[in-house]
Amino acid sequence: MFQDNPLLSQLKQQLHASKPRVEGTIRANEKGFGFLECDKQSYFIAPPAMKNVLHGDKVKAILNQDGEKDQAEPESLIEPMLGRFIGKVRFNKNKKPQVVPDHPSINRAMTAVTRPDVGELHENDWVVAHLVQHPLRDDGGFKAEIERIICSQDDKFAPWWVTLARHEQPREPVPGLDEYTLDDTAREDLTALSFITIDSCSTQDMDDALYIEPLDSGWKLHVAVADPTAYIPEDSAIEQGARQRCFTNYLPGFIIPMLPATLSDELCSLRPNVRRPALVCEIALDHNGKMQGEPHFKTAWIESKAKLDYDDVSDYLENAADSWQPENDTIASQLKQLHQFALKRIEWRRANALLFNERPDYVFELADDGEVNAIHAKHRRIAHKMVEECMILANTAAAHYLSEQIKCGIFNVHSGFDSKFLSQAHDYLISALELAPDSEQAAQFSKDSLTELAYYRAMRQTLDRENRYAAELRLRRFLQPAAFKTTLAPHFGLGLEGYATWTSPIRKYSDMVNHRIIKAHLQQQSFTAPDEAILQRLQEARRQNRLVERDIADWLYARYYAAQHDDSAVHEAEVVDISRGGMRVQILATGANVFLPMSTLVKDKASATVNSDEIALYVGEQKMWQLGDRVHITLTDINLNTRSLVGRLHQAPQSAV
Repeated sequence: MFQDNPLLSQLKQQLHASKPRVEGTIRANEKGFGFLECDKQSYFIAPPAMKNVLHGDKVKAILNQDGEKDQAEPESLIEPMLGRFIGKVRFNKNKKPQVVPDHPSINRAMTAVTRPDVGELHENDWVVAHLVQHPLRDDGGFKAEIERIICSQDDKFAPWWVTLARHEQPREPVPGLDEYTLDDTAREDLTALSFITIDSCSTQDMDDALYIEPLDSGWKLHVAVADPTAYIPEDSAIEQGARQRCFTNYLPGFIIPMLPATLSDELCSLRPNVRRPALVCEIALDHNGKMQGEPHFKTAWIESKAKLDYDDVSDYLENAADSWQPENDTIASQLKQLHQFALKRIEWRRANALLFNERPDYVFELADDGEVNAIHAKHRRIAHKMVEECMILANTAAAHYLSEQIKCGIFNVHSGFDSKFLSQAHDYLISALELAPDSEQAAQFSKDSLTELAYYRAMRQTLDRENRYAAELRLRRFLQPAAFKTTLAPHFGLGLEGYATWTSPIRKYSDMVNHRIIKAHLQQQSFTAPDEAILQRLQEARRQNRLVERDIADWLYARYYAAQHDDSAVHEAEVVDISRGGMRVQILATGANVFLPMSTLVKDKASATVNSDEIALYVGEQKMWQLGDRVHITLTDINLNTRSLVGRLHQAPQSAV
């Protein structure tokens, strides 16, 4: 008799409406339950309620009293975790298609519908899908529409195709033209100068060549840079494509060029013994490597006299046994002069700017079918440093030329410490250097002074001299990311007053823009100043490219170590992060990131504390590990689905375990 009682129904509605509500984000647990993470509190969600939500959903939930604790019951959807997503196709027992999102915390098969042009689906196909139905928003369960097939599960190149699709990056180069027309710019003939290129042996898109003249006062360095804008009208489809891509995407085993290959690898590439249009910068330096006077830019014709390899040049200059030898005395002289210049320039930057930390690049050696044969740590040798010093000098010169002569350009800016972390950075620095608060050096590194380039530079030089590697790693966490700006500003990361890249226009759209501006100024022509939209696109494209490179690398690392089948192998690694969940390390031989759960690091979790100021793990009062520490590990789990590696310490201190 109570079923249709309107008073009882009204009472239930009133009780329901009177219950407290909270908003938060769903955090799923693999055992079926979950939590609602709010600003200051976390609420348990029972398994039945979790069937209507996904990890990462932002929801409004009702709080129900359960004994002494409140439980959350998701009521309405604020923002779904999924919109467009990557997934794999499954078929249920009725042969109806489903799609499972490719996400480490979501393992739910959703009803799938397909667009008419998708084609035939097969089990485990990789697809792009879009969430079209959510239980908290729509009637029914979860439903997704499959937009297109990426590739089959058996495709050996799935890591590339899936990752590019995930980040909405193209996998094909910009379409080219059947024929290209060179502009009619007047150019000085510099083909008699003995320019050389130094790159990896496989490089085809050579965009910079070097020539150096010894002078009584020091040197005159000539940096010649390929001129793709000579072939690309500003209103062309190729220009628009380059503006969207912004960068050549260098992926393991693949290069997706910003420009059509006919331009990047042929017409514009500074190949040996071929006449090429270029933008050239001449810079005078004294014997200490300091720039003298103003840089001089010109449009020119140049002809590289040799395509040299980094390792060959390094072997030659380091007098390695049976090393490669230059084919003539002119090239040998150029290499020796560039070597002497680079050593002096490194000394100058050590005293007046900042040097890079010596960290290797990791290169995947791939078989024809995409499998990983090996992973090599490539360390920067003297030939790399020679080219690097020339490029840094040329880009420094361009920054001041664009700012002072033209009042326009795209500048690479790094503003040092993020203002919201400045106090933390200052306090940590004083503690790390063990300075008395009232000492003279502490006063030099005051909070306000660290916002000035000169004092930031002095701080970094102090850390370098005292070999405070862990402190430097920690302070990096307080830095702002690099940015693109239209006005000159310091680059704290390099320790320079200004920096503007122009030396890679084949590979970077910002460099193409700076080329156009410099050339227009030289020819006394009008030009279009870069706007905020270009800067935003550059920033976003750089972020996307880094994510693509990271995600593909994670996939290949998982493949590589899964194929090794050697659980007993011991790897030397460096600590790169510590959290309440455990420690993340990087294997030094390959660059792979491995997670070490806290349960494998300490016997009693209650005795372990993470010092977030130092990013260090303490057991009791004893500091056990911190950023930059070297440890030895073994791998315990390789998950190809999540592309993750899990390990444990090979020999942990007895007090920790």
